[in-house]
Amino acid sequence: MPLPTFGADDLLVWRLGRTVSGIGVIDSPGAGIDPPAVWVDAITAVASDLRVLRYGRAIDPDRLVWELAITGDDTIVIGWGATGPVGGFRVGEGMPAASSATTAVIAVADIAQTELGGYEFVQWPCRGGRVLRARDVGGVAVWLDPRTARVIAPVGELRADASW
Repeated sequence: MPLPTFGADDLLVWRLGRTVSGIGVIDSPGAGIDPPAVWVDAITAVASDLRVLRYGRAIDPDRLVWELAITGDDTIVIGWGATGPVGGFRVGEGMPAASSATTAVIAVADIAQTELGGYEFVQWPCRGGRVLRARDVGGVAVWLDPRTARVIAPVGELRADASW
């Protein structure tokens, strides 16, 4: 469904969290106003991977309340609500709402890594001091070991027993 017309200073915000069927919208700016599916899918993939390979402060990713917003100039803002298990934030880096699936996944993964590491002192995804990085390899968003350039798993399919 197309988004309604709104001013350049306006912000449409959806809150997404764990539902019975996975990650879903738990609050929206209005009835029938759906968030961009590519960004919901990106949040779903990253939220799935947040369950494994974290080092540092214990968090329950199922309690995170994600915030997805679109600005009046059609850029995306991503964040977590302050009511979840970690501190709240919103980051807007000029990412177009019409981004590709790969670009959206990598952006959400990078934002989550930065926020967890910088403010919550959590390294993720991490094993033995090595932190994986989300990268585009052949048009697919993957977790890459930066030391060896080895692909570990597609983002959204990371497992605790992944070998690397």
